Amino acid sequence: MRNISGTQSTQEPGETADASRQALERELLEEMTGWSPRDREGAFKTWHRHSLSLVHLNVLTALEAEGPLAMKRLAEAMDVSDASATGIVDRMEKRGLVERRHDTEDRRVVRVYPTPAGEQVFSDMAAHRRGMLSKVLAELKEEEMEALLIGMRAIHAARRRVMGSICGPPSAPPTEPTAG
Repeated sequence: MRNISGTQSTQEPGETADASRQALERELLEEMTGWSPRDREGAFKTWHRHSLSLVHLNVLTALEAEGPLAMKRLAEAMDVSDASATGIVDRMEKRGLVERRHDTEDRRVVRVYPTPAGEQVFSDMAAHRRGMLSKVLAELKEEEMEALLIGMRAIHAARRRVMGSICGPPSAPPTEPTAG
């Protein structure tokens, strides 16, 4: 096991720089992805407070990520039949989490929108998470928080670079022709 104290790490005897980096990466992944039963319990309590199933969270996540979706597109995103998607949306609509509206350009198309209550689900989850993280951060020394902040900023910058290379640069908005 790697000996890490403070912000310095030591390489074990005979360990190559590449192997040392791989070992460090494995440890970081373990630290960053560990989700204890207590962590899950807190998240599940938030979901249950809203009477949500994982399917409902999946719908709300798709709507948050992509905006209002046509029923057919929502069924595709969830990998369910159109009839199953209709039943799911019916139940969510009864709970006040989503609403259906006819498309303004093509009245045959029905789009699903999150309601304010549906949007509140993720706000509540984020507030719960922030509260728990605040308690954890209160246990750290100031220099530990400073080091963590540097690391978190480095992770976010690296993530933006990776996502940029996977997704490509955002497309430029179409330009309007100029009168000549």
